[in-house]
Amino acid sequence: MVTKNEIIEIIFQSIEDINNENGIDIAKDVNTKLFGSDSELDSILLVNLIVAVEENIEELSGKYIPIADERAFSSENSPFKSIETLADYIKTLLDE
Repeated sequence: MVTKNEIIEIIFQSIEDINNENGIDIAKDVNTKLFGSDSELDSILLVNLIVAVEENIEELSGKYIPIADERAFSSENSPFKSIETLADYIKTLLDE
């Protein structure tokens, strides 16, 4: 079973990859905003992050989970609000 801390580490590693590829410095902190006006990510970087996280979660767990699905976008509280909310959402998906 994948723990929330492992998920957070995967998100941090994915952010590090995006930072290196794009010459930017998105903070690796659970409170970092991923979506909205306070986010350091534009829409393309958010999509790149989601794809990287999906791939890394699959590598770790052996299970593919679509993060950016209808459920995520119809949720009252967006899972893309912060790294912490994304980790919680992924944990819920993995535990189902």
